[in-house]
Amino acid sequence: MGRRQECADVRELLSRSRLVTLTGVGGVGKTRLVLRVAAQLGRAYRDGVWLVELAEVRDDDLVVHTIAQTLGIQDWSSRGVDTVLAEYVRDKDVLIVLDNCEQVLDGCVKASAVLLDAAPGLRILATSRQPLDVYGEHVLVVPTLPVPGPAEVDGGSGTSNSVRLFIDRASAAGFRCPAGRESTIVELCRALDGIPLAIELAAARTRFLSLDELLLRIGDRFRLLSSGNRTSLPRHQTLQATMDWSYELCSAEERMLWARLSVFAGGMDLAAAEHVCSGDGLTPDRVLDLIASLIDKSILIRTANPTGDLPAGTRYQLLSTVREYGQSLQDEEERARLRLRHRDWYLGLAERAAREWFGPRQLEWRARITTEHDNLRAAMEFCASKPEHVQAGLRLAGDLWFYWTACGLIAEGRQWLDRLLALDARPTAARATDLWVCSWLASHQGDVAWGRSTAERCIAIAQELDDPSLASFGMHLRGVAALAEGELEQAHDLCMQAWSRHRTREEITSPMVMSLVQAGLVACLQGDDENAIEHAEECLQITAQAGELWTRSWSLVVRGLARWIRGDAKAAIADLREGIGIKCRFNDLFGLGVAVEVLAWSHVSLGEHDQAARLFGVLGRIWPLVGIPLLGSPQLIDYRSRAEAEARAELGDGVFDKLAAETGKLPLAQSLPMMVRGQARSVPAQSEAPPAGDRQGGPLTRRELQVAEAVARGMSNKEIAANLVISQRTAEAHVEHILTKLDFGSRTQIAAWVAAQRKTEGAT
Repeated sequence: MGRRQECADVRELLSRSRLVTLTGVGGVGKTRLVLRVAAQLGRAYRDGVWLVELAEVRDDDLVVHTIAQTLGIQDWSSRGVDTVLAEYVRDKDVLIVLDNCEQVLDGCVKASAVLLDAAPGLRILATSRQPLDVYGEHVLVVPTLPVPGPAEVDGGSGTSNSVRLFIDRASAAGFRCPAGRESTIVELCRALDGIPLAIELAAARTRFLSLDELLLRIGDRFRLLSSGNRTSLPRHQTLQATMDWSYELCSAEERMLWARLSVFAGGMDLAAAEHVCSGDGLTPDRVLDLIASLIDKSILIRTANPTGDLPAGTRYQLLSTVREYGQSLQDEEERARLRLRHRDWYLGLAERAAREWFGPRQLEWRARITTEHDNLRAAMEFCASKPEHVQAGLRLAGDLWFYWTACGLIAEGRQWLDRLLALDARPTAARATDLWVCSWLASHQGDVAWGRSTAERCIAIAQELDDPSLASFGMHLRGVAALAEGELEQAHDLCMQAWSRHRTREEITSPMVMSLVQAGLVACLQGDDENAIEHAEECLQITAQAGELWTRSWSLVVRGLARWIRGDAKAAIADLREGIGIKCRFNDLFGLGVAVEVLAWSHVSLGEHDQAARLFGVLGRIWPLVGIPLLGSPQLIDYRSRAEAEARAELGDGVFDKLAAETGKLPLAQSLPMMVRGQARSVPAQSEAPPAGDRQGGPLTRRELQVAEAVARGMSNKEIAANLVISQRTAEAHVEHILTKLDFGSRTQIAAWVAAQRKTEGAT
């Protein structure tokens, strides 16, 4: 509500300062304010506005990882994420929003220094309960919402933003303000110091209490705290008192669930809440009813699953301030019990994902594990906190091998594995598993010595445990290290020995089949295209039977490379396009880089140099996000150099650069599907980058398009929220973002825009 002046102040500060930090008490609306400003400034920055959410990050070292992941960087190098991040943003004109910096202040200070030093065109907008204290920082204290003074109660009090907020939130609970009672609402808002979160919590109680009862109970709470002198109560105590009051008005079961739900980081689904929070006086079948009660009281927020790869479902989340309060309600014993149950739930989830990854549900598992990233971090942090939990942490980090590799979190996975391996050196199966996973990550980062060392240590533990399966993984990864070292004959032998052992197992997994894929890659580098194709086709047969996609995409890339080496460029292109289509669905940037490279070389071989130039333009967007092109392989890099040189010689540098720039300026979500369809010859003109958060190339995100359609159907914000299974506040934010992006001033204009879009689509 309102905040026009604050928005203007932030924009003005950003025009003359590269780092602006909004500070203020919890619940004052810092996040909502930066989101509004970010939406308003979306078109002002050539490379967009990016929101980095840090509310659930507790490790300073993970701040830079979180920023990199938000920007889409999948670092496969061993140079350090801060180095790759600095190189990526160096020429960017971008605004980065760091939200909720206070609990990782040192990490935010370090990351800000890296970003600001590297990129003259970059600006940072941060929210924190205290300043970052970085040189050049401008601090803006976010005020509470204005409340009419005693002399203003009669007359225009209804226009006050604090009063408007109360009435709006209370109306969502079915409240209608009785005539002549505006002065009571003003008194309530004044008692709550105009703090938005406190007002919302109080407004939710109008479902159960009258205005007079609300005012009396709040007044009693504050008189108790301030010994009768209301002016002595600081605003942070106002919010604390409102939380206390809301807590006291909850039933015993609601209080219990509020405290227990605060163990989750970044939200939870119903199954997780029922498992982790039940017991000791709370049965699983009561959890859903109590969740509904906490939503009614504005303590819990309901959201939809954030990705289309997951089945329709609902998630729940506590605002960070409300979550902190819930954590304060736990004693040490209760906190330890909850964190253990939380750890066990997410360990079980990771184990299931690892078992089912080699099958038809890969995309669903990728989306689910990505959604639970904050909870997985919290579980691993708990495991690293005490010696008796480290073995469980090793199991969790090892079971997430597919998340670290297939989903591009190489650097973060390596950090967790190295940290946990250093805490417990006992020769266990969990340690051996982590060693081969760590070897995989290290070898792909170019850290060859560590990749070889960890693979050999895995083999040694497997022999000590008499576990031939673990020994096979160690042998496979020793072969990967040999590939990285350029020892091709040894690499092929080790990978094939590993596969001959793996294939005898009753249950086949993706890492097992990848030993055959990597044997095929080595055969390509040896010039043995016949063996390479044979390996790839065996993989394709196995993956087709299982309904598996990710390993299949690599098999297609290897066969495409082998066919190109053989001289059959047309057949190679068919394989590569199919592989790229799969990899796009996983956002496997490293795999996409390799596939698009070979696709470009194939077009050069066919004399289609203009097509190749456009593909090289796409690669100019991919490799900076990955950090290490083509695994650093001298042979693959030589293939690339020769193909690019031929295309340049045929087209001339000017034409080559022009064609490459056409695709190089497009979002990957727009250019890569064109590669799959073979339509890179006709690239549409695009003069500017898409708005922040838009991966489809249009003015609105997918969710915003859904909201715009709902607006066009005449739905209210409350109806939109119910229809899309999101909170009303989220629906309101989407509508505001749509108005800002389209430069409209009314919902009627949105409806007209939607109608025009439908007409255009019908005409085409």
